[in-house]
Amino acid sequence: MSKELCDSLLKWLQTFDLEAPHSTLDEITDGVALAQALNQIAPEWFSDVWLSKIKPDSGNWRLKVSNLKKIVEAIMDYYQECFNQPLSEFGKPDVNKIGGQADTTELGRLLQLILGCAVNCNHKQDYITRIMSLEESVQRVIMQSIQELEMLHGHGSFSASLNLDSLPQMQQLLAELQTITEARDQMGQRCLELDMQVSLLQEEKASLLEEKKRLTERLQESVDDPIKGTGQFRRQIESLKEEIFKLETSRDDYRLKLEMQEKEMVELQSKLDALQQTAGEARYLKDEVDILRETADKVVKYESTIQSYKKKLEELGDLKREVKMLEGKNMSYIEQNMELEKELKKSSTWKTQVDVYKKQVAELHQKFNEETKTVDKLEFENKKLQEQLKALKREKECLINERDLLKESNEELKCCQLQSKRVDTSLVDASQGDPITEYIASTAELKQKLLDLQQENKKLRYNQESSEDEQLSILQVLLEDKLQQLNQKQVENRQLNHRIIELEAELKDMTEKGDDGVSALKNNVIDLQNKLQVEKEQRAADIEERESELLGKKQMIIILQETVNRKEMELQEADDKIKKYIEKAKDVYKNMDQKHNTPNTELNILRGQVIEKDKIINQMEKEYEKNKNFKDREERLVTSAFYNLTQSKQRESVDQRLSTLNLGQSQSFLVRQRQSTSRRMPLSHNTK
Repeated sequence: MSKELCDSLLKWLQTFDLEAPHSTLDEITDGVALAQALNQIAPEWFSDVWLSKIKPDSGNWRLKVSNLKKIVEAIMDYYQECFNQPLSEFGKPDVNKIGGQADTTELGRLLQLILGCAVNCNHKQDYITRIMSLEESVQRVIMQSIQELEMLHGHGSFSASLNLDSLPQMQQLLAELQTITEARDQMGQRCLELDMQVSLLQEEKASLLEEKKRLTERLQESVDDPIKGTGQFRRQIESLKEEIFKLETSRDDYRLKLEMQEKEMVELQSKLDALQQTAGEARYLKDEVDILRETADKVVKYESTIQSYKKKLEELGDLKREVKMLEGKNMSYIEQNMELEKELKKSSTWKTQVDVYKKQVAELHQKFNEETKTVDKLEFENKKLQEQLKALKREKECLINERDLLKESNEELKCCQLQSKRVDTSLVDASQGDPITEYIASTAELKQKLLDLQQENKKLRYNQESSEDEQLSILQVLLEDKLQQLNQKQVENRQLNHRIIELEAELKDMTEKGDDGVSALKNNVIDLQNKLQVEKEQRAADIEERESELLGKKQMIIILQETVNRKEMELQEADDKIKKYIEKAKDVYKNMDQKHNTPNTELNILRGQVIEKDKIINQMEKEYEKNKNFKDREERLVTSAFYNLTQSKQRESVDQRLSTLNLGQSQSFLVRQRQSTSRRMPLSHNTK
C-alpha cells in the first residue's frame, strides 16, 4: 500500500514544472524537488529565501537529511499557522529513513503532507483540476490520502476547503473507495479468523500426537511385560480408589463444617442487625431528649404569658386532681426505675460468673493438653512394643533357619549310618580295632546330640510361642480397652475391618504369585503411613484454624459486651435527664399552684409532656429486657461454643488413635503372613 501511495503521489508531483529531477523516488529523496513544489504551492510561506537554504547535493546523505528536516519543519509550521492544525497525531516523517534508505512509507507520508498543503492553499482549484486530469487509480489513491488527513485533523477544514463532494466523478471515486476499504476490512477479519483456526488445529494436532506417543509407549510396555504392567495398574487403581474415598469423606466433613459456620454467621448477622436497631432507637431517644429540652425552654418563656389567662381558674380543681394522679404515677415510675437499677446491680454478679466460666475453660484446656500428652506417651510405648515384637520374630526366623540346618545334618548322618551298617555286615570279623567301629560310635554320639538338640529346639519354640502369645494377649487387652472407650466409632471400625478382610484376600493372592506381591503390599503400607502423617498434619492445621476462629469470636463477644455496657450507660444518662425534667415540671407546677393563674393550654402541654415521658420510660424498660435477653443468649452461645470445641477436639483425637491402631493391626497382619510363609517352607523340606 505504501509503494502504491508513493507511486501515485509521484505521478501527481510530476504535474509540476520543476527544475530539479523528479521522475523517480530516489531523485526526490534529496528534498530539492519537494522544496521547489512547495515554493510553487505557497510562495508567500515557502519563499525564495527559504528555497535558497536547500542545497542540491545528491551524493551526501547528511545534506539530504538536513534538507528534509527543513522541509518537514516548514510544513509543520505552515499547518500550525495557516490551518491551526498541529500534526502531533499524524506524526512527523522520519527523515533519516528517507535520506539513508529511501523508505517508501515515510516518503509517502511526506508527499501526503505536501498534497494537503496543495489542496488547502490559495490556488487549490488549479491543483484539484490537475488531480482530476490524472488516471482513475491515481485519483482513488490521492482521494484516500486526503480522507486520511481529514480523519486526523477534522472534517471541517479539509472538506470545506476542497468541496470535492460537489463533483460527480469525485463522489463516484469516494463511493468506490469506501467499498474497497470495507472489503479490505472484511478480508482482514476473515484472515484473522482463519489464522486463529489454524493455530487451534495445530495445537490439537500437537496434543493428539503427544497422546498417541504416550499410548504407543504404554502399549509397548504392556506388550514387553504384561504381568508387571497389570500389577502396576492394579496398584494405581487401588491407590486411586483409596484417595477418592478419603477425599469424599474429607469433602463431606468440610461441607458440614461450612454449614455450621454459615449458621453461626447468620446468627451473628442477626445479632448485629438487632444491635443496629438498638443503636437507631438510642439515636431516636437522643432526638426526643433534645426536643424535650427545647420544650422545657419554651415552658420558661411561656411563664410570662400565664397572667393573661386568669379567667380559666375554675378548671383548676379538676386539673389538680389529675396532677395528683400524675404525681402518683410518677412516684410509681420512680420506684420502677429504682427496681430496674437494683436489677442492673444484680446483673453485675453475672459478670463474675462469666469470669469463673472463663477460668473453667482454661482449666479444661490444660486438662486436654495433659490428655494429649498421655496419648502421645501411649503411642510411643505401643511403638516400642511393636519393635520388640519385630525383634522376637527375627530371632524366631534365625532359630527356624538353624533348625533347617540341623535337619539337613541329621539326614546326612542317617545316610552315613546306613552305609556303616552295610560295612558291618560285610566285615564283621575285622571289626575289632578298626576305625569304622570308631566312626559308628561317633555317629551314635552324634545321633544322641541331634536328639538333644531337637528337644532343645522344641523347648525354645514353645518358649518363643508362649512369649509371643503373652505379648499378643497384652496388646489385645489394650485394644479391647481402647475399643470399649470408643463405642461411638463402631461403624467406622466395621468399615475398617471389611477393608482388612479385603487386604487379607489380596495378600493371599499376592503370596501365591510370589514375593513381588509382598513388596507391593509393603509399598502400600508405606504409602498409607505417609498419607496418615499428611492427614494428621492437616488435622493439626485445622485445629489451629478453629482455635483462631474461636479467639476471634471471643473478641467479637467482648466487643458486643462493651457496646451493651455503653448502651446501658446511655440509658442511665437518659434516665437521669428524665428525672431532671420531672423535677423541673414539678417546680413549674408548684409555681403555677402558687400563682393560681395557670391556663388550660399550658396544662395540656404539661400533660402531653408527662405522657411522652411515660412512653419513654416504657421504651427504656423494653430495651432493658432486650439487653437482658441478649446477655443470656451470649452466655448460652459461649457455653455451647466451648462444648462444641471440646467435642471436636475429642473426635479428632479419637480419629488419630483409630488411625494408629489400624496401622498397627495392618502391620501385625503382615507379620502373621510372613510367619505362615516361613512355617510352610520347612514343612515342604520335611516332606521332601
